[in-house]
Amino acid sequence: MAQRWLAVAVLVGCAIGLGTSASAAPTTTTRPADDNPPTPVHYRVDTTTHVAKLGSDLIIGPGRLDGQFVITPGTLRVDITGTLALPPADSYFVTFGFMPATTTVTVTSTAQVDSVLQNGTLTATTRLVFALTNARVHGVPLNLGANCRSDETAIVQTGPFASPLSTGTISGTFTIPPFHHCGVTENLDPLMTGLVSGPGNTLRTVLTFLCGGATTCEEH
Repeated sequence: MAQRWLAVAVLVGCAIGLGTSASAAPTTTTRPADDNPPTPVHYRVDTTTHVAKLGSDLIIGPGRLDGQFVITPGTLRVDITGTLALPPADSYFVTFGFMPATTTVTVTSTAQVDSVLQNGTLTATTRLVFALTNARVHGVPLNLGANCRSDETAIVQTGPFASPLSTGTISGTFTIPPFHHCGVTENLDPLMTGLVSGPGNTLRTVLTFLCGGATTCEEH
């Protein structure tokens, strides 16, 4: 077992450029796939989304990213994949420039997070759907129903990252898609789409390493 984690440590060092240079030719042949099993890794996830149309921030977290990483031998590439889970968040914003509104936003990941760590930069692709419930405008309930949600959107975030066993911050810009199935007694899709959907939104994600590799995850 000690030899296994020593090998992982050496490969991580190579992946972030500590053990070899990008131009150096590999001196060993690629190991068989079954000799390069994935290593579990777990992160705490804290996100801040700035919604351009509303001019307000939505803070979600802490959530979890539970996954694994694989180091490609003889290269500077580490693939990190995992399942993202985020808790619902209550938001406050001002509509039409003067009318306060609140709603609960639930962000759901529709596929596993795919990330590549190479040359000290992490690039992560996340596919998300936004759902709205418990809406109030100027204190008056707005019955959105249970199925008011956006289409899926793909968000690409990048940022400096030392290794899969570290903590870092990534960010990106994305478009919030139109909303559908909003409203019980009337069609509120145009209202919610007009208020929220559109380009120029930003997402900032802090990935805090919890455990992985040789570190036990029992306490997390």
